[in-house]
Amino acid sequence: MGMSVAPFFFYVLAIAFLGVFCSRGLESVQAGEAGFDVRQHLSSSTRYEWGKSLMAGYEDPGNVPVGCTPIHINLVARHGTRGPTKKRIKELEKLAKRLHEVAAQAGNTAPAWMRDWRSPWEGKKVGGELLPIGEEEMYYLAQRYRNNYTEIFEDDYHPETYPIITTQVGRSSASAVAFGIGSFAGRGTLGPGKQRAFAVVSDSKGNDIHLRFHDTCMAYKQSKKYRMPAVEKLQAEVYELVAKAVKERLGLAVTAEDVSSLWLLCKNEASLLDIVDRACGLFTPEEIELLEWADDLQMHHLKGYGETLNYRMGVPLLEDVVQSMDRAMATLKDSNSETATEKARLRFAHAETVIPFICLLGLFLDDVDVKSIQSEEPFQAPPRPPKHRVWRGAMVAPFGANTALVLHKCSLDSGTGEEFLVQALHNEKSVSMPGCNGTHFCPIEVFKKHVVAPHLKRSFESLCTVAVEHQPPERQSWFHRLFVPFYLFRWPGKPAHAQSICQSELEL
Repeated sequence: MGMSVAPFFFYVLAIAFLGVFCSRGLESVQAGEAGFDVRQHLSSSTRYEWGKSLMAGYEDPGNVPVGCTPIHINLVARHGTRGPTKKRIKELEKLAKRLHEVAAQAGNTAPAWMRDWRSPWEGKKVGGELLPIGEEEMYYLAQRYRNNYTEIFEDDYHPETYPIITTQVGRSSASAVAFGIGSFAGRGTLGPGKQRAFAVVSDSKGNDIHLRFHDTCMAYKQSKKYRMPAVEKLQAEVYELVAKAVKERLGLAVTAEDVSSLWLLCKNEASLLDIVDRACGLFTPEEIELLEWADDLQMHHLKGYGETLNYRMGVPLLEDVVQSMDRAMATLKDSNSETATEKARLRFAHAETVIPFICLLGLFLDDVDVKSIQSEEPFQAPPRPPKHRVWRGAMVAPFGANTALVLHKCSLDSGTGEEFLVQALHNEKSVSMPGCNGTHFCPIEVFKKHVVAPHLKRSFESLCTVAVEHQPPERQSWFHRLFVPFYLFRWPGKPAHAQSICQSELEL
């Protein structure tokens, strides 16, 4: 199998950006001078309220066209704000000892908090759970969808009318429950809040090709493993650059590895605890933006537009979305149908689910020809700060990120029929899909032809299946034939070689 040029190109491009950074030095940026808030710069660790605030500058499409009524919503949401995972908890505990060493070496110049700092998560045996703030994010998100789309959420609850689907991961299923409570509060008989029971369904982790395709697509897992070293090398150089600047400015003998862990601490303190003057306070605004950029590059290259397989494997989800629209339209058109009308299909998963779905729709790209999206070409890495970029993890995939497709039924001016329009929302803000010629309300036929169809050239199986090529059996000795009759057992030999049949993705 030939070597992919994508990782090499990505690395060379990124190093060029770093060269510009080195030549300019670590000067201050206008963002810091104008009221810089680190909580808006934590990439995919950003809390929902701060990520949503970054959408404020997006164009308002105005009112829904006259004669149009929303009839169906497809929602794909990331879980709400969670605690650090077990792996990160251990890293932060290890950081505590290292910070005490750095503080001792620096003497009186070390920040006071660093001298006896202990991780707030020290001793925790489990991690990654949905936090109370994450529960609130999902609950109030549901309340806003319910209030903004009363026509859709006005019916009595039924699992066929409002299917709620999640992955078999605690934080995602808990997010689905919190959203369900917000959606149907006051419509039941349980307790003072008049809650009602509702169903949440999921597929097994090993078979979930709709919401956990990143874990069930073997070709992607191999490709990601192959591309990871180039990304890690870039990030290490960013950490080295920042470590040098911190050492010169604050007199702290931190290494690149220390900066990596301090950035992790900064993200968790700022996002989960609203503490912005400890670990985050060690970095200038420009250093924060550079660290954020490094995280966003990783997200771009391993989960987003940097490699087509990253999002092409999300085809089953896209197909499920279109099929649910088709069922909703068919039921409305057939007045004699005995099928329950589905009004909202609500999915709760992960950043690795939301990001590919966003890419399939063509969102968050800088001045890209729609033909490039339709031909599924990998795109260049987002530019280094202080240059403006659309691809920001804090906006694309913060905790609680949600992308929705709202289907509107519209009466024609002539009164002779009806049409259906699709509106895309991201973090509750209307966004236009490039395949829909920049309009916020896209005719269903245009949506299917120019947004969906280009991605349906290959099935999930053809993209993701990994063929296993077994080595030919070695010639058996007379000893082996004597003691292993009928060849029921195989003498230990070389391991089988696995090779992806998805060569086009790895040899671009």
